[in-house]
Amino acid sequence: MRRAKILATLGPASNTESVIETMVSAGVNAVRINMSHGSYDTHTAAIHATRSVAQKLGVPISILVDLSGPKIRTKTLENGTPVPLIVGERFTITTRDIVGNSQEVSTNFSELHTSVKPEETILLDDGALELRVEEVVGQDVHTRVIVGGMLNERKGINLPNTVLSIPSMTEKDHADLIWAMDQNVDYIALSFVRTAQDCKDVKDEIKRLNKRKMGRALLVAKIEKAEAIENLDGIVAETDGVMVARGDLGVETSVELVPVYQKRIISRAVAHDKFVITATQMLQSMIESPNPTRAEASDVANAVWDGTDAVMLSAETASGSFPVEAVRTMARIIDSAETLKPSELRKPVKFSLAPTGRTSQALCKAAAYAAREVMTEKVAVFTESGLMGRRLSSIRSGLQTFALTSSLDVYNQLGLIWGVNPFYQGEFTDSQPYQLGEGTMMDLLNAETDSTADLLKVGEDTLLRAGVVAEGETIIMMAGRLSGHGLSSSVVVWTIGEELPRR
Repeated sequence: MRRAKILATLGPASNTESVIETMVSAGVNAVRINMSHGSYDTHTAAIHATRSVAQKLGVPISILVDLSGPKIRTKTLENGTPVPLIVGERFTITTRDIVGNSQEVSTNFSELHTSVKPEETILLDDGALELRVEEVVGQDVHTRVIVGGMLNERKGINLPNTVLSIPSMTEKDHADLIWAMDQNVDYIALSFVRTAQDCKDVKDEIKRLNKRKMGRALLVAKIEKAEAIENLDGIVAETDGVMVARGDLGVETSVELVPVYQKRIISRAVAHDKFVITATQMLQSMIESPNPTRAEASDVANAVWDGTDAVMLSAETASGSFPVEAVRTMARIIDSAETLKPSELRKPVKFSLAPTGRTSQALCKAAAYAAREVMTEKVAVFTESGLMGRRLSSIRSGLQTFALTSSLDVYNQLGLIWGVNPFYQGEFTDSQPYQLGEGTMMDLLNAETDSTADLLKVGEDTLLRAGVVAEGETIIMMAGRLSGHGLSSSVVVWTIGEELPRR
């Protein structure tokens, strides 16, 4: 079983049900809806298609909605024609509403002239053009061109040295969040994160809008600003997970620091039991080519070795010519990378590290030690909200982890988490080997009497029918808090087919 997961961005090249099905069959575990492009109708159709594919194939598929965040851009140019910016020449960016030319251009950021200072850098078009601020006069920011080239209209503006007071969430983002929560998506990615408070505010809003009986949509903080690096520990503590957004991070800081920051972000996230996604240009050449470069293959493998939960495809699957081939290629690279053991990477297994004081960590470490002692590589966890499944994943023990849940939402959400193979405990019938009549795992959890043995048998039956365990095989079965159930907060050594667990 592949432990690192694949997140694919949907777009014009991939948002039909047939292509989504082919990509999922090729290895996709989760899809990304990019709110910077497309309409609600298009995105809603893509979500429905994804859920249909998940049901048809009988696999969990997570859905992540990526909020746009504030986009600072240039405005229009005369005749819509690109203009040259000549090195050493003066160029003005203004908040006045004008039609731009080779001397000046307007911006949609109304506070630019009050935000920047002389000697600060302004980058245009993803860093392709570089300007240095010389002076600010009224609403005009006069700059000198340091790196020139052709400027098209409506190109992005980055301000790597400037502290901005604008919020992470725009009015559009608030509307998009409400729409996403109505769609019952699994993850919300927040752009333009700079502080822990940015995460807290949006997480509180997610909780307010939550309609799920168990769990909620999880917040992903996109680390793409220099300020986010400075406040990384606080952000990681407040969010549910992080994304290494390498595109903007490389523009906002510097290209040579991106690998350093990537390792730091992944390490901090895993250390604090948070999931992490590595994104942007992982197989960039496959937008136009059916094969990746050798460097790209190494890039994906290194992210896997660093400990990322998931690797993300952006334009490769959203608008590229070879979306399915990109997924297949990424799956093969992950499979190959995961043949290396932690000892070969000289990375300690997390359950051998310093204690955290958390009960959930104690249970997960106990399960890992128990598995080593009885010489099994398999652990099954009963989870209502998905939290214990994520906790077990975060210790990176290398165990095959089977998450048993009665929540379809949790089942799909866990599809993105490293090393977790979710199983939906839906209705079971008299035709199954262990007869309990019609019901669900939740029925057992809500039973007035302690039905621990019944619950264990239901889990055993699910794993047997899935073919992931065999009669006579010893595995570890564990649970977090299960509504006061007798199995709560416990670790059990269980031999498949036995009447009672061996304790």
